[in-house]
Amino acid sequence: MKRFMTATALTLALTGPAYAATEGEIATIQSYLPDADISAWSDTEVASALNIITSTDSRSDIVGRLSALYTEQDFVPMTATITEAEIAILDEYVDGVDYTMLPQPTVDAAISAAQSGDASERAARVRALLQDDGQMVSEMNTATTGEVALINSYAPEIDVMTLSDAQVNSALAIIYSTDSRGNIAGKLNALFN
Repeated sequence: MKRFMTATALTLALTGPAYAATEGEIATIQSYLPDADISAWSDTEVASALNIITSTDSRSDIVGRLSALYTEQDFVPMTATITEAEIAILDEYVDGVDYTMLPQPTVDAAISAAQSGDASERAARVRALLQDDGQMVSEMNTATTGEVALINSYAPEIDVMTLSDAQVNSALAIIYSTDSRGNIAGKLNALFN
């Protein structure tokens, strides 16, 4: 009888109402998933999301894992699909980059940068996108050189150096979404204006 009561209590505890996440936890999670309704998440989902956020994974992997948690799908790391012709274009500007290890939006932005603008400007933009050293470039947030270049490739008028970490995370979450380039630019414009 004790086992039955314990099992019943455990079942009720696990299927009970959603966890009341604090405002800080909700804000932290929504900085990566701006459109997510965290109020319906269980305490396990909130705890999992916070563990993902505090992990040492790259920002794109964090966004991917959180999106998978939110949509209840398996996480598959975002790797770039790139043609030989595109590799040849990018190899003119950088050496030794494994493009399949980069997120698709980064590769797309680099290809776009390589095919537009002034020749001297092209090289600097492509290098900034693809040769990210992982070092923070601002005291206001933890954005790296590559992340700054990626955000600026979609929203050139934004001074990423003055953004908060939450704004950088939200911007990158929008960029790493599966929306079209035009929709991404519109969402970034709405986020910052």
